[in-house]
Amino acid sequence: MSYNPYQFSDQGRQNIHPTAFSQQQQQPHHQAQQQGSNQMGYNQWGNQSYQQVPQNPQGYQNQKVFDDPRQTMAFQLGQTAFSNLLGQQNFTQFQDTVNKATSVTSNSISHYFQVSTSYVLLKIKLIIFPFFNNNNWQRIPEPNNANTGNSDLGGVIKFMTPMNDVNSPDMYIPIMGLVTYILIWNVQQGFNGDFNPENLYYKLSSTLAFVGLDLVILKLGLYLLVTTDVTNIQSVTSITELLCYVGYKFVPLTTILLLPNLYIPLWATLIFKIYLFIALGVFLLRSIKFNLFNNPNEEFMNIKKTTVRKCNYFLFFYGFVWQSILMWLIG
Repeated sequence: MSYNPYQFSDQGRQNIHPTAFSQQQQQPHHQAQQQGSNQMGYNQWGNQSYQQVPQNPQGYQNQKVFDDPRQTMAFQLGQTAFSNLLGQQNFTQFQDTVNKATSVTSNSISHYFQVSTSYVLLKIKLIIFPFFNNNNWQRIPEPNNANTGNSDLGGVIKFMTPMNDVNSPDMYIPIMGLVTYILIWNVQQGFNGDFNPENLYYKLSSTLAFVGLDLVILKLGLYLLVTTDVTNIQSVTSITELLCYVGYKFVPLTTILLLPNLYIPLWATLIFKIYLFIALGVFLLRSIKFNLFNNPNEEFMNIKKTTVRKCNYFLFFYGFVWQSILMWLIG
């Protein structure tokens, strides 16, 4: 009789009772259902394992816990592969950049897109009818730094988001106003029989060039009048907020494009255009003047009266004269 090395293993398999084998397979699954705090995972051989997680884990407070273990494993594998591709140091810098970009603070771009439907309607009403604002043009600071005047960003005050403060500048209305203005202009060209796809790019590029020129003039004028003459001030309005104010001109520009479709007399159209130019000038003059500094109540005390007078003259020229010329050139 020859020796068969597989004889014992085959006999062992045949002697195993099916019921016992099924109970042995179901035992880990039965234990996992009884313990509500157990979490399914995978070990290094690909087999399922059960690991008990504490009820109040301290290391998982800021992490999203997936209900499906396959999603957890896929997320971990993707994170590991991405970190190996970029390098651990670069991956950490990438995570910090994403966290800063997605955080809702007054210095991030996402802050200027926190709008609501009611805010958009009130803001458009404020641009077209700025005379009914009851001289309330200052922005509302956040409650955690309203009294101290400081924050975690080097003493810069954080302000409320646009959806909570109608005086806060936003990027939603300027961007949507630009898109709406370009589309309405091209639709009118099509009604007149002069539609050309190349006009879309020409109009967009020329409009963006005028916006860039407008932003440079506003930023340079405020820099020369305020920053060079005043010391010990916190900061002037950022260039992002100035871009928001520059982009609000598309609200009256779009309204002017819709006037020929209303079938009103020519003299009424001319009067309404003049009113829109004046309304935009009043809005820009008051909005920029009262929000030029982070803390205007304290910083206006450190500014000379001659500098304040020059600033008022510049904003008057910028809001009424220059904006009327620029809107005429754009339109």
